[in-house]
Amino acid sequence: MPELKYTRKNLSGLLIADIAAMTVLYLLPDGWGDWQIKKILLILMAVAAAVLLFLLSGKKEKEGHAQITKIDCVSQMNPNQYLSKGGPVCAGSDGRYHVTFLLKDDTRLVLSLSGKQAGTLAVGMCGTLIHNGSVFLSFTPDYERP
Repeated sequence: MPELKYTRKNLSGLLIADIAAMTVLYLLPDGWGDWQIKKILLILMAVAAAVLLFLLSGKKEKEGHAQITKIDCVSQMNPNQYLSKGGPVCAGSDGRYHVTFLLKDDTRLVLSLSGKQAGTLAVGMCGTLIHNGSVFLSFTPDYERP
């Protein structure tokens, strides 16, 4: 039996389908049939939507072989911030940075990181990215190059 894998994309698709079906059911005229069955179905679909939203909120995505392609400062320079000779921001700065990751399926993901988080990263690093949608959780660099 094949293993079911619920990715963020699959769960989002199910949520959209559930909301669309709930909307169609709600818009059906009351003469369609027994109104109590309609109410029960609407309640069940609302509960399903709530469960899907809950699952989506806690769904961490793990992206192997992610590469950092760009680090952009998006806040004004603070006197406490400084750059290293190589150009990346040094740890301890308090600005915000947009870091672009190139994923193994050639999609680009731009996440907002604090200066402290971005301080450990450099353009060209490859590794495993863990995020929850647009929220950066961690990046573990691969020290072995293929």
